[in-house]
Amino acid sequence: MIKGLSQIDGEYVAPGTSTSFYQYQNTSFFEAESNHVDVALSQAEWAFEVLKKSSPKTIVQLLVQIVSELEHHQPLIMETYQSESHFPLGRAQGEFARTIGQIKAFIQLLEKGQYLQAKIDHSTDITPDLRKMLVPMGPIGIFGASNFPLAFSAAGGDTISALAAGCPVIIKGHPYHAATSELVASCMIKAVKESKLPSGTISHLHGSSHAVGEVLVKHPKLRGVGFTGSYSGGKALYDMAQKRTIPIPVFAEMGSVNPVIILKEKLHANQELAQQLADSVLLGSGQFCTNPGLIFIETNDDNHPFVNELISKVIQSQTGQMVHQNILKSYAEKIDQLSQYSPHLKLFQSKSNHGACGVIKISDLIKHPALTHEIFGPYTLLVLFDGVSDFLKIIPSLSGQLTVTILGDQSEHKAIAKVSDAIRHLAGRILYSGVPTGVAVQSTMTHGGPFPATTDARYTSVGTDAIYRWLRPITFQDCPEALLPDALKSDNPLNLPRQINGNWGIH
Repeated sequence: MIKGLSQIDGEYVAPGTSTSFYQYQNTSFFEAESNHVDVALSQAEWAFEVLKKSSPKTIVQLLVQIVSELEHHQPLIMETYQSESHFPLGRAQGEFARTIGQIKAFIQLLEKGQYLQAKIDHSTDITPDLRKMLVPMGPIGIFGASNFPLAFSAAGGDTISALAAGCPVIIKGHPYHAATSELVASCMIKAVKESKLPSGTISHLHGSSHAVGEVLVKHPKLRGVGFTGSYSGGKALYDMAQKRTIPIPVFAEMGSVNPVIILKEKLHANQELAQQLADSVLLGSGQFCTNPGLIFIETNDDNHPFVNELISKVIQSQTGQMVHQNILKSYAEKIDQLSQYSPHLKLFQSKSNHGACGVIKISDLIKHPALTHEIFGPYTLLVLFDGVSDFLKIIPSLSGQLTVTILGDQSEHKAIAKVSDAIRHLAGRILYSGVPTGVAVQSTMTHGGPFPATTDARYTSVGTDAIYRWLRPITFQDCPEALLPDALKSDNPLNLPRQINGNWGIH
């Protein structure tokens, strides 16, 4: 089932003149070529003509079939996932469950139908008949993430939310787990066939160079991009898309240092806090976009028991392997470069694993803001500050974040409120308990944030609201009944919840 070839129009395509970029077991993987991208977009454009007229029920049938195919091939997917990523079975099973769970969440969303936001205002003597709904944008390019071979890859949230919206997808598989990506894409492509939808609904392209992604993003038939990965990668795609003759949206989630602010009374009130934070820093060997890479601690004492305990737990706990040697290399290089930023930084490193911890006073951090940049891996910087007013001085140096966590005792309510008010413009999600790692796949989840956490702070890439990235509003004014889409027809043939003259209901 794994052939190392791109899949377009429901078929594997010959490698042409491209060279192999990867070897998995006895299979060589080949780069997609520019003509492959062109064919994939042409087929996707044709598929869109069908999908844009399809009912939510039709899309539900496709998603249900995708779940069936993935579950049927779960043993092989698990084996391939572990072999490529070096993640253990528990992580593989957890990510597979999340992948299935988020598909089922979109199935439920489509079955309810309210996501279309169908609204009707009947004409009066002074106003026209206006009918508005959300419609899919068109073919979408999806870039798989390196650190989540399932949940943010071929069948990840970006792909499934775009399909749920009624958009065909062209998936650029991540080269770090090319076999897993191809295997999962094969399951989805088979689901398309079983659902009797156009074969151009899903294509999967291989490649390790930037060339494939560049051709995809610049292609005039593409209508949007979903990306999860590094700042450099996401920003490059965004810039390409804005320089097109017709710019398109790029929804890029590019990481974050996810500041955690711990007020002084909390240091004593929660005896498990140091362990919880260390576990969060080291979770998945630090390869989570919500990894707490910046922890502010209200104390002047760099020998504070809590500080020492947290450092000890980070550098003495075991960490797993990094998902790929390139990530490990980049992480090691950035750790080695830390000493050049500030002579006041104290760096603690494990002798047996990759865990590392820095300690610095907030006054020094303000002078060296480069220390606030993300280091992707099991590292965190502990920043000591003296009171809320002292902490507030750093806020102008902080950029947009996926999360900000504020931990304080009940007696510190006023201080918590002051910090929360000052920092809310930086965050997509603010936590007042627990740790930022762990993102619930729910409609109320925001996994996004101000730039550079994402390229568009208005949207989330996790949860069912992720579908709104791939939909646009359209209004039909005084449109003849026969020409209206079913969602806006007066007799409501889809039995959808709709707003009519300001009132929601199924009518």
